Amino acid sequence: MTRNGLSHLLAARGWTDAQLAARARLNRAHVNQVKNGRVLPTVGTALALAAALGVPVAAIFPPGSVVARRPPCRR
Repeated sequence: MTRNGLSHLLAARGWTDAQLAARARLNRAHVNQVKNGRVLPTVGTALALAAALGVPVAAIFPPGSVVARRPPCRR
């Protein structure tokens, strides 16, 4: 799985997760989870991040960068 481009885009701008979250009007912890691939972004989250960064959604989440995760096995 390819990682999303959030880390690269933040580094290029010198922004922190908190700065991006404020610009996108999202929770900082959620931005961090999306950046690190712990959660899948909703369409709304992806659009908010793209708008805040001034890039197309595909620049952040190129094809193949996110995959649906299987739910954990419950016993």
